[in-house]
Amino acid sequence: MIVWPSHERLYRAEQVRELDRLTIAAGTTGFDLMQQAGRTAFRHLTRQWPECRSVTVVCGGGNNGGDGYVIAALAQRNMRVQVLAVTDPDKLTGEAAEAYQWALQHGVKIEPWASDSVITGQIVVDALLGIGLTGQVKAPFDAVIEQINRSGKPVLSVDVPSGLCADRGIPLGCAVQADLTVTFIGKKIGLWTGQGPALAGVRRFEPLLVPESVRAQVSETAEMISREDIARLIKPRRRTAHKGDCGRILVVGGDLGYAGAVILAAQTAARSGAGLVKVMTRPEHVAALVSRQPELMVSGLTSMHQLDEWLEWCDVVVLGPGLGQEGWGQQLWQKVMLAECAKVIDADALNLMATKPAFMQQLSEAAKNWVLTPHPGEAARLLGSSVEAVEQDRPAAVRAIQQKFGGSVLLKGAGTLIFNGELLSVNNSGNPGMASGGMGDVLAGLIGALMAQGLSGYDAACLGTQVHGLAADQLAKKFGERGLLAADLIRPIRVLLNPECAKNDI
Repeated sequence: MIVWPSHERLYRAEQVRELDRLTIAAGTTGFDLMQQAGRTAFRHLTRQWPECRSVTVVCGGGNNGGDGYVIAALAQRNMRVQVLAVTDPDKLTGEAAEAYQWALQHGVKIEPWASDSVITGQIVVDALLGIGLTGQVKAPFDAVIEQINRSGKPVLSVDVPSGLCADRGIPLGCAVQADLTVTFIGKKIGLWTGQGPALAGVRRFEPLLVPESVRAQVSETAEMISREDIARLIKPRRRTAHKGDCGRILVVGGDLGYAGAVILAAQTAARSGAGLVKVMTRPEHVAALVSRQPELMVSGLTSMHQLDEWLEWCDVVVLGPGLGQEGWGQQLWQKVMLAECAKVIDADALNLMATKPAFMQQLSEAAKNWVLTPHPGEAARLLGSSVEAVEQDRPAAVRAIQQKFGGSVLLKGAGTLIFNGELLSVNNSGNPGMASGGMGDVLAGLIGALMAQGLSGYDAACLGTQVHGLAADQLAKKFGERGLLAADLIRPIRVLLNPECAKNDI
């Protein structure tokens, strides 16, 4: 098992509870952990809103509510504090009851929440529901969540936004819209995929005093891809390297009207370090490709037999950008799918996979050396499901696609997931400006180039997704999210893949 640094590991709720239990068994009391959580959350509150002079802490039962009472006691020293108790404090047990008593000892005044309660604080601390929530949010918590969201005030959520499923990243009926979420002990995967990133706002992780010996006893469910992985996976080239050492890519696609897709994929592959890039497309598109990027080798496809030589020649095929699902695209798809070379399969090549189950069953295992890159709509078609079902449980969906088709699967979306049958990774880069045409074509070309340069399909998918998102983040920071185009990413991608040039202007 790979041992990742604690800040890169992602956990399900049950795994975090086990970390908590083992830490207490190792000698740290539950109330000590609760005080650590409260102190770190309060510190983040004052850093995020240094002008804050009053807070409203909304407390439920259990440890999440206990964290809220600790925060209230700390805030009482120099702020006006309003505490709204949604769960009757007399019903609290364990560490939550200790925290309640501790707050009373510090002079905190606590009032029961009512439907006509008025939130008076400048900042709202959401300490309603923690990671233990599994079913739909019930009354009165749904009304409290609605009131918090309706208040229009900045919100700090303790551990997770109340109502968010910590494992799946979906609201369980309703959820708090936080501006800042401080999460403890282990990063919950639901904060980094699905609707989690949007509901959590700014995310801050506090590992607390969990011994590394305890962390070693609990396996994570996933790992976070980070910028540090670029230097780990991209090594300097040998001084004697030549173009044949740097990988040969064949890009297949671009039916009539879709030349742009194959241009983006091929150009990105070349700019991402591939030694040689060959494009096979409609004859009508040859001139456009050569004029856009003269370093590309381009042929117009008039016969499927033209592919034979190049399928033997290449290290990786990128199949799908602009392919279409008409007769021309279907013939190309069948020819390439039977080949035993490594593949990146995107766009309509995925849609054809979904519609031809009998053909898929005849493929050899060697032919399944691929990276599949579906967005939620394509994922739904591959699973014979719906987009809603895919988004209800993204980790389960990416696992199901991989189990059905093999290889490595990259499920696009907020918090892109990559799974190869053993390892699950979550990407932490990217922004809403990427919601524009052609982004997937660029990603396919990038992943293909990384595979051609020697990375496994899984590593290439992880690194490609991270670099793709980082390029978009850099551009959004400089120029804004609106108007971000796929072609804009190609230059910063090149810079990011040369870490020694990372400080250069994009």
